[in-house]
Order: sequence, then C-alpha cells, then structure tokens
Amino acid sequence: MKTKYGFDHTTSDGQKRLMAISVGLDSETYIGKPIDLNKKGDYGCDPLGNGKFKMIPSGDIVDLDERNRRLTQERR
Repeated sequence: MKTKYGFDHTTSDGQKRLMAISVGLDSETYIGKPIDLNKKGDYGCDPLGNGKFKMIPSGDIVDLDERNRRLTQERR
C-alpha cells in the first residue's frame, strides 16, 4: 500500500509526524532519537543544586568546569 507521506500514519510516530507537518514543521520534530549507549564517555548530566552535576552514565559527581569539559569532549 502506498501512503501519501511515505510513512505509516497509523503508528504513534506517524501521528507525531502528521502533527508536525500540519503546522509546517519538519516531520522529524517530535520523533525521539535513540541514545547510542555503546558510545564511550558521558553524554549528559543531572544538576544536583549545589553547583555540582551527576554525570550520565558514569555517575561521577563533578563541578561545572569538569562537566563542560566532558560534554564538549564528546562532540569533537
């Protein structure tokens, strides 16, 4: 069966794509991207409220400078 938009509109992702298209946005706007868990190093953090951050997935508690170093290192 050929669909009008090239994706299955009956799935939850298909509905999100239709919603984005209906308001003029890119069809991938509301579609979540998978996190690559095989990537080495930390890919995120949670603030602890005292100027420290818990790194994800390592769980290390670091300050702002170390957090920035670790997160920008991954993007290079």
